Order: sequence, then structure tokens, then C-alpha cells
Amino acid sequence: MSRLTRHPPITLHLGAHRSASSTLQRLLERNADRLAAQGVAIWTPRRTRSGLLTGVMGDPGRVGGRRDDQAQRAAGRVSVLRNDLTAAGIERLILTDENMLGGLRENVLLGRLYPSVSARMHRLGQAVPGVERICLCVRSPDTWWASAFAFLMTRGFAPPDGTTIEAVLRARRGWRHVIEDIAAACPDAALDVWAFEERAKDPAGVYELLTGQGPSRSGVPVLNAAPTLAALRARLADEGWIGTLPGLGDSYAPFDPDARAALRAAYAEDMTWLRDGADGIARYHGAGTTAMPRLRKGPRHERFRRSAQQMGTAG
Repeated sequence: MSRLTRHPPITLHLGAHRSASSTLQRLLERNADRLAAQGVAIWTPRRTRSGLLTGVMGDPGRVGGRRDDQAQRAAGRVSVLRNDLTAAGIERLILTDENMLGGLRENVLLGRLYPSVSARMHRLGQAVPGVERICLCVRSPDTWWASAFAFLMTRGFAPPDGTTIEAVLRARRGWRHVIEDIAAACPDAALDVWAFEERAKDPAGVYELLTGQGPSRSGVPVLNAAPTLAALRARLADEGWIGTLPGLGDSYAPFDPDARAALRAAYAEDMTWLRDGADGIARYHGAGTTAMPRLRKGPRHERFRRSAQQMGTAG
């Protein structure tokens, strides 16, 4: 692994799920030729989920010799491809796939927001060295969980029961915890964060944040939007599900008003922390921001760096 190439340097766009990632990825693909001509290569899920990262992505708790062998081979493939990119004049590789954070099913089954992200990022960093920048989009947990539940219902999952809802509320794991986990696992990478609420309707602006330039070809449709409440009810009825699906307007709303208020209050605290500098471990890009300020190295950043070094291969 230590002999693997670190060039071209990598920007990781982690998503998250249900935060307009698919729309952004389509926009990147539409502009891939122009980006390549300017020295930027793009790997979207079409590439990362085609077998390229077999053994690297997936549940980090599933260990074994066969999976480690697959990860070694994946690392070798990535190294060879990066050498080819460098030879072709590529100066930066942007790798975008929300499943690098974890799977929606894992979040729902455990009732926690990306609980294994630290181990996942550590494993990815071993196979894909040279990550210089990580980008993440956050979203208010009341609407994020509602969108995640709704999306999984279109994939055969039943609506969440009371136990699942209670687990989400009891866990109290928010985006600050996710960001801190990422920073601990990848202490040498700059971490850029923006909010879905401010950026969802501006894919071109997010594209510019990610690539440093505006798209030449825009106008992509909104992809994988959450289904309406009526569409969800119709689908569940077709599948024989009998029950009441709560809603707020035309949107599915699994949380009662008190729970929504609690989740939004926690999110407000996380956003205040981000806007105040995130203790030096991340930088927040609010609406209209295009510049990339230098990462402030605060005391917490150094503490996270030491923590990551002490964890070693344990992730």
C-alpha cells in the first residue's frame, strides 16, 4: 500500500445521501470532457460501483482475508488508473459517491446518522492515498430522515415503526459528530461543508465549489427527489400495506411536532458550530460563497490528528 501512487491528488465528494448528490453527479458527467481538458478527472458512482472499489466500500465490520485481498486489488487498480491520468495531464481527481459515507439501510437499521463513517474513511484512505480535500453536504435531520425513509419505501422497505423513530431521537447523533469522525479519520485533508437548505436549488454553485469553475453545460433535471405523500401512499397500498402514513402538506413527515422541533434545534446548534469555525477542523461555505478559505488549524484539529494517528489500522 505504501508504494501506491498519490497523484493526481484527490477530492472526495461524500454526498450525503438525500442532499442533491445525484443531480450534482449528473452535472459533473455532462461537463466531464471540459473538466478533463482543464486537468480535472471525474469518477462518479457509474465508475466507483462498477467493481473498481470492490473490497474497499461496504460494511467495514465485515472483515476477512478474501475482502482484504479484494481491497488490495482495488488499490492496485486505482493506482494504475491514477498513473494513467497523470500521464494524460490530469492534475486532480474528483471522486464522488455518497456510499463512501455508508448506506441508507445501515442508517435506518441502526437508527443513527452514518455510524461507521470513521472506519469507512480509514479503509478508503488506505486504498486511495493522497486525499487532499473532502466535501460534504449536510441537511436538517428531520427532513433528511424523512427523505431517507421515503426513498427506502420505494425500494421495498416498510415505513419506520415507533422503535425506529425512537432510536433516531434517542441517538442524538448529528452532523457535528459525522464531521468530527471524518476529520479524525482523515486529519490531513481539508474538509469543506455546505448545507442542503442553502444549496439544493443551485447545483451550478455547488459544482463551482467542488471544481473551482462554473459548468459549461447546465440544465440537468432534479434526480431522485423524494416521492410525494400521495405517491408513497399509493405505492404502499399497491404492496398491501395497511396503515396511516403521516404527512405535512404533500410531504411524508414521520416525526411529530415536538420531535421535529428537537431535531431542528440540534441542527441549529451544529450549524452555529460550523459557521463559527468548527474548532478548526472544517470550513463552512454558506450561500453565495465561492472562495475557498484556508483551513484554520485550531487546537481541536491537532487533537483529532493525534487521535487518528493513535487509532492506526483500527479506524
